[in-house]
Amino acid sequence: MVAQRRELRRVKAGTEKPARTDNDPEGEMVAANRDSVPNEATCPVPLEVLALLLRSDERTRVALIREIDPEARARLAFFCYNRVHLRPLAFRIAGLCELRDLRVIAGIKGDLLFQQATEQGLFEDGGPGPRKKGVTLAKSARG
Repeated sequence: MVAQRRELRRVKAGTEKPARTDNDPEGEMVAANRDSVPNEATCPVPLEVLALLLRSDERTRVALIREIDPEARARLAFFCYNRVHLRPLAFRIAGLCELRDLRVIAGIKGDLLFQQATEQGLFEDGGPGPRKKGVTLAKSARG
């Protein structure tokens, strides 16, 4: 967790220099057609921070999310929500946002995301709801 926080601080401060590549011998990374896709929103935090959030355990993830600026945190929640594979992360981030920040970024959609995030927290740990009974062969084996 400490190493991930240090990495997050380096990325925020801009002191982390990318590794040297064959395409760029000076060691500077060039965005690979980042602006060539119209209508594709850019990530509100550095991609390294997003990668840290994706591969961290839950406790570290919460600590990292809390370190992100509130406005950027709300933008990141919507960025992740718009990508189906990142939706669980979007709910975690939105749950740590202030409703006011989500409203400023997206109006009524902010209310909806906040509501979904709080409902997600209620039902993800096997909360109330129908459960399927497991199939066993023990009764049929007895005859």
